Amino acid sequence: MEKYTRCFADLRFVVAAEVAEFHVDYFIYDIAGFTEDNLPLLQKKDATFYPDPVESMEDAEVFLHGFVKWDGCSNWHFDEQDRLMIHGCGRADIQRIGDIMAACWDWTAEILPNWDT
Repeated sequence: MEKYTRCFADLRFVVAAEVAEFHVDYFIYDIAGFTEDNLPLLQKKDATFYPDPVESMEDAEVFLHGFVKWDGCSNWHFDEQDRLMIHGCGRADIQRIGDIMAACWDWTAEILPNWDT
């Protein structure tokens, strides 16, 4: 299984992708800030306050996860919704959630060998 990571700094998400034969699994992490070297910081798993940034995905909370299949169908689960309500301070915060799912859908066409839409 091939694995990829991509930082969508403009959307403030980091995405881990795992490519299977007929689908790609996505794990999406919310960016809590950036280091002095402009590397993304993610929200710490099981943190009791925000922001509580960490550098590694292994130590970070998954914001949402899902998969996109070879035929373009996709399913998504909002892990953040399991912890609390999804919060947005404005329209742009809500828009970026849809945009990151669409970006993953587009990315699938690039990395899934059996893509057929």
